[in-house]
Amino acid sequence: MSPTRRLKEFFTRQPVPSTAFQLTPSQLTGVHLEGRDHRSGRHIILPLRPGSLEPSFDRANINDPAHVSARVDEALAKLGVRDGSLSLLVPESVVKSTILSFDELPESQAERERLFQWRLRKHMPSLPEDIRLSADVLSAGRPRRVFVSVIHRPVLAEYEGLFARRGARVRDVGLATLSLSNLLDLPSEPSGILINIEEDCLSLLAIAAGEVAFFRSKPFLTDGREGRSLARRMEHAAREINNTVTFLEDKEKMRVETLWLRAAPSGADEDSASVLKPLVPLALKPIEPSRWPGLKAREARILAPLLGQLA
Repeated sequence: MSPTRRLKEFFTRQPVPSTAFQLTPSQLTGVHLEGRDHRSGRHIILPLRPGSLEPSFDRANINDPAHVSARVDEALAKLGVRDGSLSLLVPESVVKSTILSFDELPESQAERERLFQWRLRKHMPSLPEDIRLSADVLSAGRPRRVFVSVIHRPVLAEYEGLFARRGARVRDVGLATLSLSNLLDLPSEPSGILINIEEDCLSLLAIAAGEVAFFRSKPFLTDGREGRSLARRMEHAAREINNTVTFLEDKEKMRVETLWLRAAPSGADEDSASVLKPLVPLALKPIEPSRWPGLKAREARILAPLLGQLA
């Protein structure tokens, strides 16, 4: 099982269900796959009222529980999901993730978790006590690289509660960028950076020789109307992409050959990729799900993380 396949099962190790939802500050999306080949099914894209959900690692996220809950009810009904288990992609800024290196790892899982928490708190001293941790060892060589992620339990409970009140259980929680990596044929792809642009944040996942090598997620600066514009967000994204390419090539000695892009900031009628292309050093290769070829281009971009999560 590849590292990115393991990362799909982000906070649990159970089989991935056939239904997945993604929540962002502006919308709730969902996919329910049917049949043995999972090549048919239903999908929804529902807008959320502005300000009803504001992602944060350590503060309450859902400002309008009645509205967001009503949207979840509507989504479950339209997808025909009455109960059972599902996957959920939470906003990237809700989770803190990093890649840590170790010369040796303890055999005991409990000892490993204590070691990971100790190292994390050296990097992030303000971490709250009540966290849920997930860790995936990325390589068997030396040093041992581990992808470690944490979420604040009260925040996780907010998201899980939206579905639990309807009898649905969130079986695994993930991030859109990690799920998108499942849409790439990594063994045949060159080393590069997967770029995921949402309305509120930018995430970069570097992959070298089929292995996750680097991850960074940063919120967009949104001061005023100008800060929220597509052009302003793409300028911000280009700076981060260019800095990351330089860092990987100069410091990590990684040759970046490809930039894979999924750009789906909601409310943007313009093609985000066309705005970004002149600002970055390499050609952009769109991430397009092969499943459901009848989807419109905008729908495919928006639903791509969910299709990757269920891949």
